[in-house]
Amino acid sequence: MLDRAAPHVRAAVALIMNTGLDPSDALKLTRNQIEGDTIWGVRGKTAHEVAIPIGPTLKAALEAAPAHDAVTILATSTGTPWTYNGFSTVWHRFKKKLEAEGVVQPGLTLKGLRHTVATTLREAGLEERQIADLLGQKTPSMARHYSRSANLADRNRITMETLEQENERRSKAIKPFTKNVKP
Repeated sequence: MLDRAAPHVRAAVALIMNTGLDPSDALKLTRNQIEGDTIWGVRGKTAHEVAIPIGPTLKAALEAAPAHDAVTILATSTGTPWTYNGFSTVWHRFKKKLEAEGVVQPGLTLKGLRHTVATTLREAGLEERQIADLLGQKTPSMARHYSRSANLADRNRITMETLEQENERRSKAIKPFTKNVKP
């Protein structure tokens, strides 16, 4: 999908899918919110602060974005800051084209990319608090909500292996038997 996107759209989608930021928050990020290799922001909906390290994939996508003079990190093809409605329109047209070509499944949303980040992190074994911190959620319950479709079968296999090993170990432990002897 990213390979097919116009460079200014690619940068925006890459930012959302590599940070878990809400699309409206991602589009509002300003250049001065990047310090070194970290994005410092505030989740618009919760006013919760986030500190998001910029990994190699995101760094490459941002560096490949067309140069512009907008105060925001992301900009349109004309170099002006995106509005949410403007980006949503461009995204919708791009997504519909990819759906028609069978590249993406119907129903893909920008907000869904946020859910994908949470799900990926949950499947990788991160705790709900860690996911909530990245997403800018005050409580882990929203991280649980965002990652509710995570496939935990592989992680649960590891848990079951641990349980089986522990049961085996415990079944071999011999505890001394003491009779109740009256003095």
